[in-house]
Amino acid sequence: QLRPHFLFNALNTISSLMQVDVARADRLMSKLAQLLRASLTADQHELTTVKAEIELLHLYAEVMEERFAERVTLDWSIDESALNGLMPAMLLQPLLENAFKHGVERSSVPARIAVRVRRASDALEIAIENSGEIVSTPGEGIGLRNAQTRLNLHYGDAATFMFEVVAGKAVCRIRLPWQECVA
Repeated sequence: QLRPHFLFNALNTISSLMQVDVARADRLMSKLAQLLRASLTADQHELTTVKAEIELLHLYAEVMEERFAERVTLDWSIDESALNGLMPAMLLQPLLENAFKHGVERSSVPARIAVRVRRASDALEIAIENSGEIVSTPGEGIGLRNAQTRLNLHYGDAATFMFEVVAGKAVCRIRLPWQECVA
């Protein structure tokens, strides 16, 4: 679920770019439109492929990278053998949004966000971590709580969800039972 403040901030970024770089503003508007279109169809299915989820995450990240140009670096490590794995749709976007909100937006130093997805035999392992000025006590925000609740409802005890702050990085780790898309 995309939050309204994300849309307002993205539109403000586009508006300010219109004054200095129309081509860049046009590219960002196109990315935002693709993201909104994809998010409308993503929530129609309970599960999606890792490939589709990562494509949606890339669109979101591209919009946010424009907003926080020169303040964030993203590192993507997606295991190709995991791309046909199934996972809850729109599970990762709120977690990446948290990484931007708490690790980039509130930080005065450049931040790094890493997204890692891999297949580990009978499991799908996902990690999103961010640096920046991190508070030492992890919060119980809506995004974290919703992700954990969705995992519990769908997988029960078969899935694990962990969030912690370690060595100046906020780290969210998810482990799901491996399911593969057969279509």
